[in-house]
Amino acid sequence: MNFLRFLVLVVFCSLNFHACSAPSKAPFPLGTEIEWEELLKQNNSSIAKDFIHSSKIIHDRLLYKGIPYEKDGISQFWENRYQASQDKFKFMRKYGVDCTRLLRYLFRNMLQLPYNSLFTEAPIISHTFANINSQNAKQLRNFIRVPQSKNGFRPQTGDILAFPGHAIAVLDPKNCISIQSSSWVCKNIKDGRCVEAEMGKYAGVAIYKLASNRFCSNGLWKGMDGDHNKFTVAWRHRAFTTWISEMPKHAFTSKRIFLTGKNIAGKYIYFEGSNKAVRTTLNKYNKKNGLQSVFVLVPNDAKSGKIKIYWGTGRPTLLKTVDSSLSIIINKKGLVRNK
Repeated sequence: MNFLRFLVLVVFCSLNFHACSAPSKAPFPLGTEIEWEELLKQNNSSIAKDFIHSSKIIHDRLLYKGIPYEKDGISQFWENRYQASQDKFKFMRKYGVDCTRLLRYLFRNMLQLPYNSLFTEAPIISHTFANINSQNAKQLRNFIRVPQSKNGFRPQTGDILAFPGHAIAVLDPKNCISIQSSSWVCKNIKDGRCVEAEMGKYAGVAIYKLASNRFCSNGLWKGMDGDHNKFTVAWRHRAFTTWISEMPKHAFTSKRIFLTGKNIAGKYIYFEGSNKAVRTTLNKYNKKNGLQSVFVLVPNDAKSGKIKIYWGTGRPTLLKTVDSSLSIIINKKGLVRNK
């Protein structure tokens, strides 16, 4: 019976090479653990929490079968088939993916965020992230630069770190864990040195802990395990900079409510059932934690549900909003004060 099962597996693999050529992947280096619930607690941003949930989905699917690295480069034929595919994860699992197109999948397809601000469906390649000029900046309007410290970067969950040739997304900043697609990853580490690596199609998409403390330690990220792979730039999507942390459970139409959150003063709010964007007004600013208290007028056509806050610049649009974590119950009359 065991021989028969082995024979069936061999025949299956010979008929479907791609399905058997990308083995399952636990986080690398082997033994790396991700504290998912702790990560969620550490991040107040609703979109950062969505990023963590999306990374967990990728992590779980990789345990079933991996996604190889596309070492021969991405052709226009690959891109056309990717755009037409119904399940893009399965497509990448079969045909592979490079680093920047994995990030495009994560931000654009999973988080449903506007990504490349010049070419809507296109990825942002590592050289665009790394080489700052007026032309490249047109693709990066949905991002802000993360300042570099003397010795490296101190990123947050969801930040993108890059150098010409490679880009990764930060999952757990403190513990140096990223999500990436790469042609090389350290599989096993001993005494601070990589003793076994995965290469080519056997590397690919991975939840990856930077292997060397020389290049990442205690939340300070310097490079990808080598002197020639030092990060030159870090970017944060604007959606990660704006969130509501406190809001009332109940409100009434045509009355003011008070909200607390990050980067919400002077921002536009959309209520469920209303297409009218209403602007917030600053009430208080807490210098200690950087949070703002604002008030906003509830439109008379607002309905119960989550509220959306605009994270972009310029004229507001629903495409550039993030949802509140909680919902609010809207009534038609009276006055409710935030307690």
